[in-house]
Amino acid sequence: MITNMINRYFPYILIYMCYYTNLPVKLEELTMIIFITWYILEKKFFELKLNLNIIGIISVVGSISLIQSYKNNYPVDRVLDQLLVIVVMFIGYDLLFKKYGYKKLFSIYLKVSYFICLLGILQFLVFIFLKIDILKYPIGSSYKALPMLKYGIPRIRSVAYEPGWLAQTLVPAVIYSLEVLKISRKLQKKYLVIIFVFFMTMSTGALISIPLYFILVKFKNRKEIMSSIFTVIILGWLTKDAWINKVIDTLSSLKKLQTGVFHDINASSFAILSNLYVALNNKNLFFGVGLGNHPYSYFRNFIDKKIGVYHFYGLNAMDAYSLLTRIISELGIVWTLLFIISLIMNINLKNNIKSIINIGAFLGIFSFLIRGGLYTKFGTTFILLLFYYTRKQRQRSREVQNNTLDSI
Repeated sequence: MITNMINRYFPYILIYMCYYTNLPVKLEELTMIIFITWYILEKKFFELKLNLNIIGIISVVGSISLIQSYKNNYPVDRVLDQLLVIVVMFIGYDLLFKKYGYKKLFSIYLKVSYFICLLGILQFLVFIFLKIDILKYPIGSSYKALPMLKYGIPRIRSVAYEPGWLAQTLVPAVIYSLEVLKISRKLQKKYLVIIFVFFMTMSTGALISIPLYFILVKFKNRKEIMSSIFTVIILGWLTKDAWINKVIDTLSSLKKLQTGVFHDINASSFAILSNLYVALNNKNLFFGVGLGNHPYSYFRNFIDKKIGVYHFYGLNAMDAYSLLTRIISELGIVWTLLFIISLIMNINLKNNIKSIINIGAFLGIFSFLIRGGLYTKFGTTFILLLFYYTRKQRQRSREVQNNTLDSI
Protein backbone atom coordinates (compact mmCIF):
# COMPACT_ATOMS: atom_id res chain seq x y z
CA MET A 1 0.00 0.00 0.00
CA ILE A 2 2.80 2.43 0.91
CA THR A 3 4.62 1.54 -2.30
CA ASN A 4 1.50 2.27 -4.35
CA MET A 5 0.99 5.63 -2.62
CA ILE A 6 4.61 6.66 -3.22
CA ASN A 7 4.46 5.61 -6.86
CA ARG A 8 1.18 7.46 -7.33
CA TYR A 9 1.89 10.76 -5.59
CA PHE A 10 5.66 11.26 -5.79
CA PRO A 11 5.59 12.67 -9.37
CA TYR A 12 3.05 15.30 -8.23
CA ILE A 13 5.28 16.34 -5.33
CA LEU A 14 8.41 16.40 -7.46
CA ILE A 15 6.91 18.37 -10.34
CA TYR A 16 5.28 20.86 -7.96
CA MET A 17 8.37 21.34 -5.82
CA CYS A 18 10.93 21.55 -8.64
CA TYR A 19 8.70 23.41 -11.06
CA TYR A 20 6.95 26.16 -9.15
CA THR A 21 8.88 26.81 -5.95
CA ASN A 22 12.13 28.63 -5.22
CA LEU A 23 13.54 26.02 -2.89
CA PRO A 24 17.33 25.68 -2.60
CA VAL A 25 18.92 23.56 -5.32
CA LYS A 26 20.39 21.24 -2.67
CA LEU A 27 16.90 20.39 -1.38
CA GLU A 28 15.69 19.60 -4.90
CA GLU A 29 18.83 17.54 -5.44
CA LEU A 30 18.22 15.61 -2.20
CA THR A 31 14.62 14.90 -3.22
CA MET A 32 15.78 13.54 -6.56
CA ILE A 33 18.44 11.40 -4.86
CA ILE A 34 15.67 9.91 -2.68
CA PHE A 35 13.67 9.10 -5.83
CA ILE A 36 16.69 7.52 -7.56
CA THR A 37 17.35 5.42 -4.44
CA TRP A 38 13.69 4.35 -4.33
CA TYR A 39 13.79 3.48 -8.04
CA ILE A 40 16.90 1.33 -7.56
CA LEU A 41 15.42 -0.48 -4.54
CA GLU A 42 12.18 -1.11 -6.39
CA LYS A 43 13.75 -2.21 -9.70
CA LYS A 44 16.85 -3.86 -8.26
CA PHE A 45 20.26 -2.41 -9.02
CA PHE A 46 21.19 -4.89 -11.77
CA GLU A 47 18.03 -3.91 -13.68
CA LEU A 48 18.95 -0.22 -13.66
CA LYS A 49 19.44 1.09 -17.20
CA LEU A 50 20.93 4.56 -17.42
CA ASN A 51 20.66 6.80 -20.48
CA LEU A 52 24.11 6.55 -22.04
CA ASN A 53 23.46 9.56 -24.30
CA ILE A 54 22.88 11.82 -21.30
CA ILE A 55 25.84 10.40 -19.39
CA GLY A 56 28.10 10.75 -22.45
CA ILE A 57 27.17 14.39 -23.10
CA ILE A 58 27.53 15.36 -19.43
CA SER A 59 30.92 13.59 -19.25
CA VAL A 60 32.31 15.43 -22.28
CA VAL A 61 30.92 18.80 -21.15
CA GLY A 62 32.24 18.21 -17.63
CA SER A 63 35.72 17.28 -18.84
CA ILE A 64 35.99 20.36 -21.05
CA SER A 65 34.64 22.55 -18.22
CA LEU A 66 37.28 21.27 -15.79
CA ILE A 67 40.03 22.01 -18.32
CA GLN A 68 38.66 25.50 -19.04
CA SER A 69 38.23 26.26 -15.34
CA TYR A 70 41.80 25.21 -14.56
CA LYS A 71 43.15 27.15 -17.56
CA ASN A 72 41.39 30.35 -16.46
CA ASN A 73 42.24 29.91 -12.78
CA TYR A 74 38.59 29.60 -11.72
CA PRO A 75 37.55 27.37 -8.77
CA VAL A 76 37.29 23.76 -9.94
CA ASP A 77 34.90 22.92 -7.10
CA ARG A 78 32.33 25.22 -8.72
CA VAL A 79 32.37 23.02 -11.83
CA LEU A 80 32.14 19.83 -9.75
CA ASP A 81 29.20 21.22 -7.81
CA GLN A 82 27.33 22.10 -11.02
CA LEU A 83 28.15 18.70 -12.51
CA LEU A 84 26.78 16.87 -9.47
CA VAL A 85 23.48 18.76 -9.61
CA ILE A 86 23.14 18.25 -13.38
CA VAL A 87 23.93 14.52 -13.16
CA VAL A 88 21.45 13.93 -10.33
CA MET A 89 18.62 15.97 -11.87
CA PHE A 90 18.98 14.69 -15.44
CA ILE A 91 19.39 11.04 -14.47
CA GLY A 92 16.53 11.36 -11.97
CA TYR A 93 14.12 12.90 -14.48
CA ASP A 94 15.20 10.39 -17.11
CA LEU A 95 14.29 7.53 -14.75
CA LEU A 96 11.03 9.32 -13.97
CA PHE A 97 10.14 9.40 -17.68
CA LYS A 98 11.10 5.72 -18.06
CA LYS A 99 8.95 4.76 -15.10
CA TYR A 100 5.80 6.75 -15.90
CA GLY A 101 6.06 7.67 -19.59
CA TYR A 102 5.76 11.14 -21.12
CA LYS A 103 1.93 11.04 -21.36
CA LYS A 104 1.46 10.28 -17.66
CA LEU A 105 3.99 12.90 -16.58
CA PHE A 106 2.52 15.51 -18.91
CA SER A 107 -0.94 14.75 -17.51
CA ILE A 108 0.40 15.28 -13.97
CA TYR A 109 2.12 18.49 -15.07
CA LEU A 110 -1.20 19.75 -16.52
CA LYS A 111 -3.05 19.01 -13.27
CA VAL A 112 -0.38 20.73 -11.17
CA SER A 113 -0.38 23.71 -13.55
CA TYR A 114 -4.18 24.00 -13.37
CA PHE A 115 -4.05 23.96 -9.55
CA ILE A 116 -1.33 26.64 -9.53
CA CYS A 117 -3.40 28.75 -11.94
CA LEU A 118 -6.51 28.47 -9.76
CA LEU A 119 -4.47 29.79 -6.83
CA GLY A 120 -3.28 32.60 -9.10
CA ILE A 121 -6.84 33.59 -10.03
CA LEU A 122 -7.82 33.54 -6.34
CA GLN A 123 -4.82 35.77 -5.59
CA PHE A 124 -5.84 38.09 -8.46
CA LEU A 125 -9.50 38.43 -7.38
CA VAL A 126 -8.75 38.94 -3.68
CA PHE A 127 -6.22 41.66 -4.55
CA ILE A 128 -8.63 43.40 -6.97
CA PHE A 129 -11.42 43.62 -4.39
CA LEU A 130 -9.57 43.72 -1.03
CA LYS A 131 -6.05 44.89 -2.02
CA ILE A 132 -4.58 41.94 -0.11
CA ASP A 133 -1.95 39.62 -1.55
CA ILE A 134 -2.76 36.21 -0.10
CA LEU A 135 0.42 34.68 -1.57
CA LYS A 136 2.98 37.32 -0.68
CA TYR A 137 5.45 34.72 0.59
CA PRO A 138 6.15 32.38 -2.37
CA ILE A 139 7.48 29.00 -1.26
CA GLY A 140 11.23 29.25 -0.77
CA SER A 141 11.24 33.06 -0.83
CA SER A 142 10.96 35.96 1.56
CA TYR A 143 8.33 38.67 1.04
CA LYS A 144 7.74 39.44 -2.66
CA ALA A 145 5.63 42.44 -3.60
CA LEU A 146 3.06 41.63 -6.28
CA PRO A 147 4.08 43.40 -9.53
CA MET A 148 1.45 45.82 -10.80
CA LEU A 149 0.11 46.91 -14.17
CA LYS A 150 -1.86 50.11 -14.72
CA TYR A 151 -5.04 51.01 -12.82
CA GLY A 152 -4.20 48.82 -9.82
CA ILE A 153 -4.37 45.57 -11.80
CA PRO A 154 -1.79 43.02 -10.56
CA ARG A 155 0.27 40.62 -12.63
CA ILE A 156 -0.53 37.07 -11.58
CA ARG A 157 2.30 35.28 -9.79
CA SER A 158 0.48 32.60 -7.77
CA VAL A 159 2.94 30.60 -5.62
CA ALA A 160 5.78 31.01 -8.13
CA TYR A 161 8.86 33.12 -7.42
CA GLU A 162 7.76 35.81 -9.88
CA PRO A 163 5.29 36.20 -12.80
CA GLY A 164 7.98 35.56 -15.41
CA TRP A 165 8.86 32.15 -13.97
CA LEU A 166 5.19 31.19 -13.71
CA ALA A 167 4.63 32.11 -17.36
CA GLN A 168 7.63 30.14 -18.57
CA THR A 169 6.65 27.00 -16.70
CA LEU A 170 3.17 27.28 -18.21
CA VAL A 171 4.29 27.47 -21.86
CA PRO A 172 3.82 23.74 -22.71
CA ALA A 173 0.45 23.72 -20.91
CA VAL A 174 -0.71 26.82 -22.80
CA ILE A 175 0.24 25.39 -26.21
CA TYR A 176 -1.59 22.17 -25.38
CA SER A 177 -4.62 24.14 -24.12
CA LEU A 178 -4.81 26.20 -27.32
CA GLU A 179 -4.75 23.04 -29.43
CA VAL A 180 -7.43 21.29 -27.34
CA LEU A 181 -9.75 24.31 -27.55
CA LYS A 182 -9.19 24.55 -31.30
CA ILE A 183 -9.91 20.88 -31.97
CA SER A 184 -12.76 20.33 -29.49
CA ARG A 185 -14.41 23.70 -30.28
CA LYS A 186 -15.63 23.77 -26.68
CA LEU A 187 -14.85 26.30 -23.95
CA GLN A 188 -13.32 23.97 -21.36
CA LYS A 189 -12.70 25.62 -18.01
CA LYS A 190 -9.28 24.23 -17.10
CA TYR A 191 -7.72 25.21 -20.40
CA LEU A 192 -9.25 28.69 -20.34
CA VAL A 193 -7.94 29.17 -16.79
CA ILE A 194 -4.39 28.18 -17.82
CA ILE A 195 -4.44 30.53 -20.84
CA PHE A 196 -5.89 33.45 -18.83
CA VAL A 197 -3.29 33.15 -16.07
CA PHE A 198 -0.48 32.84 -18.62
CA PHE A 199 -1.39 36.13 -20.31
CA MET A 200 -2.02 37.89 -16.99
CA THR A 201 1.59 37.25 -15.96
CA MET A 202 2.50 39.77 -18.70
CA SER A 203 5.92 38.18 -19.07
CA THR A 204 7.83 39.24 -22.20
CA GLY A 205 10.10 36.19 -22.37
CA ALA A 206 7.19 33.77 -22.31
CA LEU A 207 4.66 35.74 -24.39
CA ILE A 208 7.11 35.88 -27.29
CA SER A 209 6.75 32.09 -27.64
CA ILE A 210 3.13 32.48 -28.83
CA PRO A 211 3.95 34.06 -32.23
CA LEU A 212 6.47 31.28 -32.79
CA TYR A 213 3.75 28.75 -31.98
CA PHE A 214 1.58 30.21 -34.74
CA ILE A 215 4.50 29.99 -37.16
CA LEU A 216 5.22 26.33 -36.33
CA VAL A 217 1.65 25.04 -36.14
CA LYS A 218 -0.76 27.42 -37.83
CA PHE A 219 0.80 28.79 -41.00
CA LYS A 220 -0.48 26.14 -43.42
CA ASN A 221 -2.77 28.05 -45.80
CA ARG A 222 -3.71 31.65 -46.64
CA LYS A 223 -6.75 31.77 -44.34
CA GLU A 224 -4.83 30.47 -41.33
CA ILE A 225 -1.91 32.80 -42.04
CA MET A 226 -4.19 35.87 -42.08
CA SER A 227 -6.12 34.84 -38.96
CA SER A 228 -2.87 34.02 -37.13
CA ILE A 229 -1.27 37.35 -38.03
CA PHE A 230 -4.42 39.16 -36.87
CA THR A 231 -4.39 37.23 -33.57
CA VAL A 232 -0.71 37.98 -32.97
CA ILE A 233 -1.23 41.69 -33.65
CA ILE A 234 -4.18 41.88 -31.23
CA LEU A 235 -2.32 40.00 -28.50
CA GLY A 236 0.77 42.13 -29.08
CA TRP A 237 -1.26 45.31 -28.70
CA LEU A 238 -3.03 44.07 -25.54
CA THR A 239 0.29 43.17 -23.90
CA LYS A 240 2.42 46.05 -25.22
CA ASP A 241 2.84 47.62 -21.76
CA ALA A 242 4.75 44.50 -20.65
CA TRP A 243 7.28 44.37 -23.47
CA ILE A 244 7.54 47.40 -25.75
CA ASN A 245 9.82 49.59 -23.58
CA LYS A 246 12.12 46.66 -22.74
CA VAL A 247 12.44 45.64 -26.38
CA ILE A 248 13.12 49.21 -27.55
CA ASP A 249 15.74 49.75 -24.83
CA THR A 250 17.46 46.46 -25.58
CA LEU A 251 17.54 46.92 -29.37
CA SER A 252 18.73 50.52 -29.14
CA SER A 253 21.61 49.47 -26.86
CA LEU A 254 22.81 46.46 -28.87
CA LYS A 255 25.46 48.57 -30.61
CA LYS A 256 27.02 49.22 -27.20
CA LEU A 257 27.96 45.55 -26.76
CA GLN A 258 31.41 46.37 -28.11
CA THR A 259 32.11 48.92 -25.37
CA GLY A 260 30.20 47.48 -22.42
CA VAL A 261 28.89 50.93 -21.53
CA PHE A 262 25.10 50.92 -21.13
CA HIS A 263 23.56 54.26 -20.17
CA ASP A 264 20.00 54.95 -19.03
CA ILE A 265 18.31 51.62 -19.74
CA ASN A 266 15.90 49.56 -17.66
CA ALA A 267 17.02 46.75 -15.36
CA SER A 268 15.98 43.89 -17.67
CA SER A 269 17.82 45.35 -20.67
CA PHE A 270 20.91 45.99 -18.54
CA ALA A 271 20.87 42.38 -17.28
CA ILE A 272 20.52 41.03 -20.84
CA LEU A 273 23.24 43.20 -22.38
CA SER A 274 25.79 43.20 -19.56
CA ASN A 275 25.75 39.41 -19.25
CA LEU A 276 25.89 38.99 -23.02
CA TYR A 277 28.85 41.40 -23.11
CA VAL A 278 30.63 39.20 -20.55
CA ALA A 279 29.82 36.02 -22.52
CA LEU A 280 31.20 37.46 -25.76
CA ASN A 281 34.32 39.04 -24.23
CA ASN A 282 35.77 36.41 -21.89
CA LYS A 283 38.52 35.30 -24.36
CA ASN A 284 37.07 31.76 -24.26
CA LEU A 285 34.47 32.07 -26.97
CA PHE A 286 34.84 28.57 -28.47
CA PHE A 287 34.58 26.37 -25.36
CA GLY A 288 33.53 28.83 -22.64
CA VAL A 289 34.81 29.33 -19.11
CA GLY A 290 33.37 26.10 -17.68
CA LEU A 291 30.13 25.11 -16.00
CA GLY A 292 29.13 27.44 -13.17
CA ASN A 293 31.90 29.97 -13.84
CA HIS A 294 29.88 32.76 -15.45
CA PRO A 295 29.71 34.77 -12.17
CA TYR A 296 33.52 34.70 -11.85
CA SER A 297 33.85 35.74 -15.49
CA TYR A 298 31.35 38.57 -14.94
CA PHE A 299 33.21 40.19 -12.06
CA ARG A 300 36.58 39.67 -13.75
CA ASN A 301 35.65 41.00 -17.21
CA PHE A 302 33.05 43.63 -16.34
CA ILE A 303 34.97 45.46 -13.67
CA ASP A 304 34.21 49.20 -13.71
CA LYS A 305 31.11 49.75 -11.54
CA LYS A 306 30.94 53.38 -12.64
CA ILE A 307 30.09 52.63 -16.26
CA GLY A 308 26.51 52.42 -17.48
CA VAL A 309 23.72 52.13 -14.93
CA TYR A 310 26.07 51.41 -12.04
CA HIS A 311 23.39 50.52 -9.49
CA PHE A 312 22.43 47.53 -11.68
CA TYR A 313 25.98 46.18 -11.63
CA GLY A 314 25.98 42.44 -10.89
CA LEU A 315 22.30 42.01 -11.78
CA ASN A 316 21.69 38.35 -12.69
CA ALA A 317 25.43 37.68 -12.72
CA MET A 318 24.82 34.27 -11.11
CA ASP A 319 22.61 32.94 -13.91
CA ALA A 320 23.48 35.23 -16.87
CA TYR A 321 19.78 36.21 -17.11
CA SER A 322 19.21 33.95 -20.14
CA LEU A 323 20.04 30.29 -20.70
CA LEU A 324 21.42 31.07 -24.15
CA THR A 325 23.84 33.66 -22.74
CA ARG A 326 24.91 31.28 -19.99
CA ILE A 327 25.56 28.43 -22.44
CA ILE A 328 27.62 30.77 -24.65
CA SER A 329 29.55 31.99 -21.61
CA GLU A 330 30.18 28.66 -19.86
CA LEU A 331 30.20 26.15 -22.73
CA GLY A 332 31.16 28.35 -25.70
CA ILE A 333 29.73 28.78 -29.18
CA VAL A 334 30.65 25.21 -30.21
CA TRP A 335 28.28 23.62 -27.71
CA THR A 336 25.76 26.42 -28.22
CA LEU A 337 25.54 25.65 -31.95
CA LEU A 338 25.32 21.90 -31.29
CA PHE A 339 22.50 22.48 -28.80
CA ILE A 340 20.53 24.72 -31.18
CA ILE A 341 21.02 22.32 -34.11
CA SER A 342 19.85 19.42 -31.92
CA LEU A 343 16.71 21.33 -30.96
CA ILE A 344 15.85 22.18 -34.57
CA MET A 345 16.49 18.63 -35.81
CA ASN A 346 14.26 17.09 -33.15
CA ILE A 347 11.15 19.28 -33.52
CA ASN A 348 8.21 16.95 -34.10
CA LEU A 349 5.73 18.57 -36.53
CA LYS A 350 3.48 15.57 -37.11
CA ASN A 351 -0.23 15.98 -36.44
CA ASN A 352 -0.60 14.02 -33.21
CA ILE A 353 -0.52 14.36 -29.43
CA LYS A 354 3.21 13.66 -29.22
CA SER A 355 3.91 16.46 -31.66
CA ILE A 356 1.88 19.06 -29.76
CA ILE A 357 3.61 18.21 -26.48
CA ASN A 358 6.96 18.35 -28.29
CA ILE A 359 6.22 21.79 -29.75
CA GLY A 360 5.09 23.02 -26.32
CA ALA A 361 8.33 21.75 -24.77
CA PHE A 362 10.37 23.34 -27.57
CA LEU A 363 8.71 26.72 -26.99
CA GLY A 364 9.28 26.31 -23.25
CA ILE A 365 12.99 25.79 -23.94
CA PHE A 366 12.92 28.77 -26.31
CA SER A 367 11.53 31.01 -23.55
CA PHE A 368 14.25 29.82 -21.14
CA LEU A 369 16.90 30.61 -23.76
CA ILE A 370 15.61 34.19 -23.78
CA ARG A 371 15.18 34.63 -20.05
CA GLY A 372 16.21 32.13 -17.39
CA GLY A 373 19.80 30.99 -17.12
CA LEU A 374 19.28 27.91 -14.96
CA TYR A 375 20.17 24.35 -15.93
CA THR A 376 17.87 22.55 -13.48
CA LYS A 377 15.60 24.90 -11.49
CA PHE A 378 12.03 25.94 -12.32
CA GLY A 379 11.43 22.93 -14.54
CA THR A 380 14.29 23.40 -17.01
CA THR A 381 15.36 19.76 -16.75
CA PHE A 382 11.77 18.54 -17.01
CA ILE A 383 11.09 20.54 -20.19
CA LEU A 384 14.37 19.44 -21.82
CA LEU A 385 13.61 15.76 -21.21
CA LEU A 386 9.95 16.20 -22.18
CA PHE A 387 11.24 17.51 -25.51
CA TYR A 388 13.69 14.59 -25.75
CA TYR A 389 11.01 11.95 -25.10
CA THR A 390 8.60 13.45 -27.65
CA ARG A 391 11.20 14.23 -30.31
CA LYS A 392 10.90 13.36 -33.97
CA GLN A 393 11.68 9.69 -34.49
CA ARG A 394 14.04 9.04 -37.37
CA GLN A 395 13.12 5.40 -37.74
CA ARG A 396 9.78 4.35 -39.19
CA SER A 397 7.22 3.03 -36.75
CA ARG A 398 4.05 1.03 -37.34
CA GLU A 399 2.66 2.05 -34.00
CA VAL A 400 -0.72 3.76 -34.32
CA GLN A 401 -0.57 7.31 -32.93
CA ASN A 402 -3.31 8.60 -30.65
CA ASN A 403 -4.69 11.76 -32.26
CA THR A 404 -7.13 12.71 -29.49
CA LEU A 405 -5.48 15.59 -27.69
CA ASP A 406 -7.86 15.71 -24.76
CA SER A 407 -7.04 12.10 -23.88
CA ILE A 408 -4.50 13.46 -21.41
